[in-house]
Amino acid sequence: MKIKFIHLFIYLVTNLIRIFKLTEFYQPTYNPKNLYYFRGSLYERLSNERIDVMKANINLSKVSTYLDIGSQLGYFVYKISETNNSIFSTGIEMNKVSYVYSLLIGILNNSTNTSFVNMELTSETVKNIHCFDVISYLNVFHHIVHFKGFEEADNIMNVLYKKTNTYFIFETGQYNEKGHYWTNDLSFMEDTPIEWITEYLKKLGFYDVKLITKFKTHLGEVERGFFICTK
Repeated sequence: MKIKFIHLFIYLVTNLIRIFKLTEFYQPTYNPKNLYYFRGSLYERLSNERIDVMKANINLSKVSTYLDIGSQLGYFVYKISETNNSIFSTGIEMNKVSYVYSLLIGILNNSTNTSFVNMELTSETVKNIHCFDVISYLNVFHHIVHFKGFEEADNIMNVLYKKTNTYFIFETGQYNEKGHYWTNDLSFMEDTPIEWITEYLKKLGFYDVKLITKFKTHLGEVERGFFICTK
């Protein structure tokens, strides 16, 4: 009875977060039990499509550890761990409410091979991250460039290269997405952002850099490159 009460309490808290929109809902909520959630269609980003591309291009049966940086609601963490019970998946999320929401979803679904860290990614904190077989770094880079500068963002990327055992998955805002608060900070990409990103990832040291596909975002019609790099 006590366990059921705790789960009921957690379920109510997650719905309160949704009702009052206490955080942004870029991702769906991991929900293998098909529980009812208020505001069921809040999410704005094509998460399942990105996960499908990852599954199609990475042999997850040979992966033991996965890290999602900027894990938001933890959807990628849970879906990747779901594909192979031997994968231990971790999410790093800066927003406190999103972090708590991710933890609560894990408790509701009795997840045992996932974990989350509430941390701001900086050139110092990234040094404390363990090495992972797969690291996804999706739509975070351009925010760091805007708020901290390119040098800081570049330092973080160089450390992430060292922390990657095999696969690095990357997507970022691009200079051809006009009118956003971060657009002008990406002027170094010029008018060929896909080419710039490709060369940049190669310079980091990845021997195989593949533009797998492109995805639209909720911000507009411009498609962002989705890269999978092999070390």
